[in-house]
Amino acid sequence: MNRKMLMKLAMSGFVLGITATGCSGMGPLATASSNVGAKAEAAAKAADKARAALEKGKTGKAVGLAEAAVAGSPRDAGYRALLGQAYLNDGRFASAEAALGEAMELGAKDGNTVIALTLAHIARGNSADALALLKANSDVVPASDAGLALALAGDSESAIYVLTAAARAPDAGARTRQNLALALALSGRWAQARILASQDLSPAKVETRMTEWAKLAEAGDQQLRVASLIGTKAQTDAGMPVRLALANFADTQMAAAPADGTVLASADPASVDSYAPPPPVAIDAGGADAPIRTVELPMPQRVAGAAVPVTELPSPSATAPVIVADAAPYRHAPRVAGDSASVSQAAAAEAAVRLAPQAFDAKNPSGWAVQLGAYDSLGIAKEKWGVLKKRNGQLAAFPASSHSATVKGRTYYRLTVNGLKSRADASRLCGELKAQGQRCFIRQMGGESIQWAAKASPVRMASR
Repeated sequence: MNRKMLMKLAMSGFVLGITATGCSGMGPLATASSNVGAKAEAAAKAADKARAALEKGKTGKAVGLAEAAVAGSPRDAGYRALLGQAYLNDGRFASAEAALGEAMELGAKDGNTVIALTLAHIARGNSADALALLKANSDVVPASDAGLALALAGDSESAIYVLTAAARAPDAGARTRQNLALALALSGRWAQARILASQDLSPAKVETRMTEWAKLAEAGDQQLRVASLIGTKAQTDAGMPVRLALANFADTQMAAAPADGTVLASADPASVDSYAPPPPVAIDAGGADAPIRTVELPMPQRVAGAAVPVTELPSPSATAPVIVADAAPYRHAPRVAGDSASVSQAAAAEAAVRLAPQAFDAKNPSGWAVQLGAYDSLGIAKEKWGVLKKRNGQLAAFPASSHSATVKGRTYYRLTVNGLKSRADASRLCGELKAQGQRCFIRQMGGESIQWAAKASPVRMASR
C-alpha cells in the first residue's frame, strides 16, 4: 500500500475537537502549600500553549507542552485528555490510548475524549474495546463520528444504521452523507456508496473519491486507516512516559503532614458509627456481688431518602444522666427525580439574564468571543452550531459566526459565540458551558473575515 497516497486522502473523516480546559481533581486542602499553587499555574500555562500548538498543527510541540501540564497537575482529567489528543494527532496511538484511558478514569467523559480514545483503540487493533466504549457513551458522541468509528471497528451494519438515521435528519450535512457513503464502501456496497457520494460531489470528484476509498478499503493496517482519516502519520510509539502514569499519583485531597507530627483532621465526613454511643457498661450498685444493670439501646432506624440518623438514647431509670448526642445527618437528602432538568433550565435562564448579549457587527468583528471548535468546512461549522444551540439553551441568546484559518496548508472554520461585552463575560459563559460538558476557550476578535454569521434568538421558557 502506498503510504503517501493513503495520506493524501481528502475525505469526510472525523471532527476532533481540542480539550479546552482542565478539571482538576485536587481538593481545597491541596492548596495549603504555595508550591502546589505555583505548579498548578505553570500547568495551566503549559496547557494553553499546547492547545495553541495543536491548533497550528505543531503536534510535536503540543505533546511536550501537554506532558508538562500533566506533570504539573497529574490528576487533572482535562490535561490528560489534552495530552491524549496531542498524542493522537501526532500519530502516537499507544501513548494516546494510555493517556485518554486515564483521562476517562479521572472523569473526562465528553464526546471529544470518547471518540479520540475509540480511534486509539481501533488503531491499536482493539476493536472490541472500541465498540464497547462507543456503546457505553453513545449519548455524547455525534452520530456522524460514531457511525464511521463503528465501520472502522468492523461493525458495518450498526455503522450504516446509525449514519442512515443521521443522514435523514433535516439538519444533516455533507460530512454525514459522505461518512455514510464511506461506511457503505467499506462494507462492499460500492454502487450505493457511489450514488450517495454524488449528492455532494461532481462526477469527476466522485470517481476520484471512489478510487481513494478503494485504496483505504484494501489497507490492512488499522493504524494507516485511522491516521489517514484524522490527517496524521502513524509513528513508532513505545508508549507514554512512565513518570506520567496515573498509577504514580495517589488519589489524595490532603496536604502533607506537618513536620512536628501534628495529625490533620480527615477531610471526609465522619461515618455514623463515629457518633454511635458506647456499648452498655456495668453500673456499680454497691459491691462486687451486686447485680449488673445494663441499658438496652435500640438500633438506628433508616428514614426513606435520608442518611441514618444518630441513635437517640432512651432515658434510663438510673439516677446517672445520659447525654444524648445531637448530630445532623452528614449527607444531603437525594434530589427528587426531575429536579435536574428544572435546575438546568433555571441555570440557563439565569445565565441569559446575567450575560446580556451585545450587538455584533460581522463586517467589522471586535471584542471578546468564545470559540467552540474548528472544523473542516463552513457547512460543518453551521451544522455544529445548530446542534450546540439545542444542547445548551443559553447559546441561542448570543450571535455566532465562523471564519476561516489556514494551518499548515489546511483550512479550518472556527465557530465562535459573539456579542460578549468583556473578557470577564466571555470567561463566565465559557465556564458555564464547561460545567455542562462543552469544550471551549475565549479569544479576542479583530480583523477576521467572517464567512457566516447567525443572529441571536431569544430564550423561551415553557409556560406553567
